[in-house]
Amino acid sequence: MPQAPARPATAPTALQIVDRILAQGGVTARPNTVDRIVAGDPTTIVTGVATMAIASLEGLRAAAEAGLNLIVAHDGPFWSETDNLERMTRYPGFRDKRDFLRAHDMVVFHLRDHFRDRVPDGISIGMARALDWEARRAPGGDLDRFALPPTTLLGLARELSAKLDDRALRVVGDPNLPVSRVAASWGNAAQLPTIKLLNSDVDVVVCGYTREWEAVEYAQDMIATGLKKGLILLGQVKSIEGGMRYCAEWLKGFVPEAPVEFIAQPEPYWTLKPA
Repeated sequence: MPQAPARPATAPTALQIVDRILAQGGVTARPNTVDRIVAGDPTTIVTGVATMAIASLEGLRAAAEAGLNLIVAHDGPFWSETDNLERMTRYPGFRDKRDFLRAHDMVVFHLRDHFRDRVPDGISIGMARALDWEARRAPGGDLDRFALPPTTLLGLARELSAKLDDRALRVVGDPNLPVSRVAASWGNAAQLPTIKLLNSDVDVVVCGYTREWEAVEYAQDMIATGLKKGLILLGQVKSIEGGMRYCAEWLKGFVPEAPVEFIAQPEPYWTLKPA
């Protein structure tokens, strides 16, 4: 059996790997982006790379147990779109997380824009793989539109729950609604783009989350007028996690010096079971 190639003797720093990631993305840099190192010393020597949906404390603990100290996360560790710490540092939750990162010599790289601006979008690739929908893409070239075998809204929700290990997805619409045309908006589903999708020829829109008084209420009102539509909200983690699993595979192609692993995370929600 052929032996795996030996890893180079010189271990890279976190900044060197981050620079590679940004160079490999093949996209034009945005003037304003969240993509940057948001915690830790950039000159830290990398012992291993962990990709994950959100840099949660549970995810960080799993990475530390695996000996991985560069965290590449779609969403950052400090509960803020821009990782703004101005109002966070007074609270124990911030101190606990900061101290854990320091104790384990960890660096967190917030990677969202460059990964999603790639052509094709890295999250879209990974989510289609996670659902085994790659061959189900609808004609027209849109990665996030799918032509599925006929099912119902309830059947689709069950498929998503099983394939994504999603315990608490939420559904708007008639469980018996016939479904075959699906559009996805992985992660945050903004108001107008989601309303536009609901008004297209799809039967159901699948997303991570959206404001209830925007797209959720709009979907409810469409249904109240007699239109046959559905909306499924997976939650943020479960709607991007397949993409971050793919991110680990992508990173392995140009980070040969250290192990790269995807870290799955538990869903934060639980629900009451029907009596």
